[in-house]
Amino acid sequence: MRPTSPHALALGISQPPNENHAVSVSLPTWHSIVSWSRREPWVVSQMQGGYPRLFINSIIQELSSRVLERLQPPDAEMGCMIMASMPAALRLTKSLEAKKADGFVSPCIHFGVPPTAAVDAQDKENSRWAAFHVVLYSSKLTPEAMSFWRETGDGISSRHAEYALRWFPVLESQCADISFCTKPTMGPNEARVEDLSPPLPPAATTAAQIAAMKSLLATSAASDDPGQASICPQDIFLYPKGLSGIYAVARSLVPDAQPAQKSQAVIYGQVFFRWPYAETVKCVERSGWDNVIIYGHGTEADLDDLEGRLRSGERIQVLFCELPSNPQLASPDLHRIRRLADAYGFIVACDETLGTFVNVDILPYVDIAMTSLTKIFSGASDVMGGSVIVNRQSRFYQHVHSRLSATWEDILFPGDIGVLASNCRDFAERVRYCSRSASTIATLVSKHPAVARVYYPTLVPSRPLYERYRRRDAGYGYVLSIIFHDPCSAVAFYDTLDVCKGTSIGANFTLAVPYAQLAHFRELDLAAANGIPRHIVRISVGIDDTQKLADRVERALMAAATIGRSALGPVS
Repeated sequence: MRPTSPHALALGISQPPNENHAVSVSLPTWHSIVSWSRREPWVVSQMQGGYPRLFINSIIQELSSRVLERLQPPDAEMGCMIMASMPAALRLTKSLEAKKADGFVSPCIHFGVPPTAAVDAQDKENSRWAAFHVVLYSSKLTPEAMSFWRETGDGISSRHAEYALRWFPVLESQCADISFCTKPTMGPNEARVEDLSPPLPPAATTAAQIAAMKSLLATSAASDDPGQASICPQDIFLYPKGLSGIYAVARSLVPDAQPAQKSQAVIYGQVFFRWPYAETVKCVERSGWDNVIIYGHGTEADLDDLEGRLRSGERIQVLFCELPSNPQLASPDLHRIRRLADAYGFIVACDETLGTFVNVDILPYVDIAMTSLTKIFSGASDVMGGSVIVNRQSRFYQHVHSRLSATWEDILFPGDIGVLASNCRDFAERVRYCSRSASTIATLVSKHPAVARVYYPTLVPSRPLYERYRRRDAGYGYVLSIIFHDPCSAVAFYDTLDVCKGTSIGANFTLAVPYAQLAHFRELDLAAANGIPRHIVRISVGIDDTQKLADRVERALMAAATIGRSALGPVS
């Protein structure tokens, strides 16, 4: 299980290296992180990859170029966004239409294999996955298109795009605007379909892989409480990305409009308890909610305020939380939240990606459990995925399950399913190892005089709450965050730390990043007001050798302790 400990990589190298579908990219210095957040050309030009929602993979870019070459739009600067499904493309179109002013937004354009090209059942299954949906737009709408891509998880995956790219010569395009209707550039007599791309695994193989992943999720999430119902496969929904699962939940739970409710200010309100993952709020705001309330600190006083609102007659439909939160590693009081939810009839949806089902037992207290399978469930940093589990014992089970079932789409690409299924086999073993190692590193760092505080479940005030949900003999997770007394020490520590550095968490290799500089660059003051200072450094501990990792951390701490303000320029 344990690899040799990887060292820091050069700027722009994908992590892991030479992996076309990597979900991380090396940003080895503080300066490179800030410059990337500013999209300075010297950094952008060196990026070989990136986190797929923040950076459009080169394979997807190539498919977009082929689409534009085929469609020949009148504006040479036209943008192109590719979605895996028609509903996703329609959501993008709606988002762009709301911002377009005098800009252009095309109707949805469907690329697919003409029906005559598919011969037998396997060919039909293969050709189904060659299809995709396109929206063209004026270049002035690129910022909104990228925001949609980043904040919803609706974009096509790189493996799906790679597959479609090989089929592209035999695809036709169909659109309500006939100027975007085109025929294949290669007919069925010019090439055999099986020569265009390696065939996908048989549908039965993919179904077995899905069943195996759902079984692992069900076993891992099963409560230690003997009174808790077991999890059935139909209670688990799989999505192409973790955020697309959250987006699906948020869309599904928007209540039907009723005139009598419109006067109540927070009737459609969404509550986030503790400062959530950067894109989560924006994702939910896109989902149709009239109001989003954020309790960034997640204190008892915040819960008092929420309870006061509810007692006064305000109503919410759902409360989102994380256990523990990213990057403060704080835990919400799920017992009290559950009592409030039962008393006032709202749904509790919890993201346990950082805690993991291996470590925490949350099902007795939540209606919905959400996970990014991209992270430690996979570990290999080469595939995306997400899951949503609906608690069978929830009073809202039928309501939530029926709504999710009505909107769920079978768009998790078989190639991604196969990689996820292979990667996750030693999931529990890796979680236990990484949790032990992270605890060791957190304790080591917390004792250093250059460090003001460490965010880790054992070292934050909410530790007693985490202990309530920690399974017997389980750990505290694989992520910690460090705040230094001197921001310049944070820069020196990060620049010296000899581990992989860049986007994502939960990789089999240790990953570090100045979290606020990457996730909240345009809202640094707001993040700081909610406990995420601009110089915070987050470390996701991998299955590296613990002692080797500790030695590297100690060397970086020495640099942090000896650096003087005069040696560095201003810290962003």
